[in-house]
Amino acid sequence: MKKTKKRVTIKMMMIDILKRSKTPLHYREITKRLIARGYKFHRKEPERSVYITIKRNPKLFKKVKPATFALKTK
Repeated sequence: MKKTKKRVTIKMMMIDILKRSKTPLHYREITKRLIARGYKFHRKEPERSVYITIKRNPKLFKKVKPATFALKTK
C-alpha cells in the first residue's frame, strides 16, 4: 500500500507564519515569507492568493490595521 503525503496548504503555512511572528503582518509580508519557505503558488499573483485566504477565513484571521492581519485568539 502506498503512503500518501499530506499536502501542506497555504492556510496551514499562513497560520504557522503568524504564530511565529510576534506581531501582526501585512499580507504582502506573509506572501514574502511563504515564498521564502518554498510554497508554490498556483496563480500569477501570489499576494492575491494570500488576501483571498484571509478573507475566506474570518474565524482564523483578524484585521488589526489596513491590510495587516493577526491570528484570532480564542
